[in-house]
Amino acid sequence: MSPRRPRKRLSAQEQRTLRRVILIVLAVGLLWLLFAPGHGLLRYRRLQHRVQSLAEENRDLERRNDALRQEIRRLRTDDRYLEELARKKYGLLREDETVYEFGAAEKKKKK
Repeated sequence: MSPRRPRKRLSAQEQRTLRRVILIVLAVGLLWLLFAPGHGLLRYRRLQHRVQSLAEENRDLERRNDALRQEIRRLRTDDRYLEELARKKYGLLREDETVYEFGAAEKKKKK
C-alpha cells in the first residue's frame, strides 16, 4: 500500500469556478429534462392531458352506448313506446284516427 498523500485544498477562485461549472451542468440537465425532444416533461404533461381527455370521452361513449342499449331493448319489447315513436317521428295514425291541423293557415299567412 502506498502512503496517502495529503489532499490539496482548492483556492477560493477554483471553488467559485467549480460551483459555476456544477450550476451550469445542473441547469443544462434540468432544461434537458423539461424540453428534451420527445421525452421532456412538457411532452409528458401533454400526454397525461390527452389520456385524461380520452378517458373522459370513453366514459361519455359508454354512457351513450348504455342509453342506446336501453333504447334498443324498449324498441324490441315495448309496443306502446314503439307506437309513440312512430307517431312522433313519422306522423303515423291509427286506422280510426283523423288529424285536424289548426294554425296551418296562420303559418302560410306569416310567410
